[in-house]
Amino acid sequence: MGVSVMKKVLTLVMAISMSVSIFAAKIATVNTQKVFQGYSKTQTAKTKLETEKTKLEGQLAVKAKNLEKIAKELNAKGDKVTVAEKDKFQKQQMEFGKERQALQQKLGRLEYEEMGTIQNEIKSAVKQVAKKNKYEMVIEEGAVLYGGQDITADVLKVLESSKKIKL
Repeated sequence: MGVSVMKKVLTLVMAISMSVSIFAAKIATVNTQKVFQGYSKTQTAKTKLETEKTKLEGQLAVKAKNLEKIAKELNAKGDKVTVAEKDKFQKQQMEFGKERQALQQKLGRLEYEEMGTIQNEIKSAVKQVAKKNKYEMVIEEGAVLYGGQDITADVLKVLESSKKIKL
């Protein structure tokens, strides 16, 4: 009976010590969306993307206007439009559609690259702040109902003060 009680006491002590070590873990939270929106390079990237989008849309608008002009000319001819003219116009329309799709893909790729770079910089800054302050775990703020030290402002400071991180 004494050995059984000792085993129970030992098991209880071990369980308590394990739970204490879990509670002793230093946990931080970060609002990555807030960091992303507040980071100056995000705004720079958005401006760059918007400029590129405007440029590409301008190129497409010129070509679309040209196609409209050709369509009006063909409509004005009515029944006098040759099969060759119709085929040429349809080919131009298809080329325009392909070009529009290619430009949209180019813009999507550029956005993916720019935002991916920024996200990697944010991850790096989170790790840097976590190591500096000896946090064992950093969790997205939205996943935590209560507790944890918010390091969002610290991460933004690291990002903005870093000279080596470039887009």
